[in-house]
Amino acid sequence: MYQREEIQESISVHSFYNDKTRTAGPVVLYWRSKSFKVIKIGEHHKVREGRALIHIYSVFDGTTYFKLKLDTETQAWKLLEIGTE
Repeated sequence: MYQREEIQESISVHSFYNDKTRTAGPVVLYWRSKSFKVIKIGEHHKVREGRALIHIYSVFDGTTYFKLKLDTETQAWKLLEIGTE
């Protein structure tokens, strides 16, 4: 069971886009001067906040779970929460 902590901080992210499968997602995230390589993308869903389309990703780096938000209007990424065992 993961212990979750709400973060709500802006982060930098390297992401990918595959034109054949039409999929995209985060590859590496940078938070508090550390980098975290994503080894698994779990859940991904989209929601609307006003006119902005928001992508929510649940990703895992091997030890820590991260919930990320991408605002397509501003192209800004935010770390919403982390989870550790």
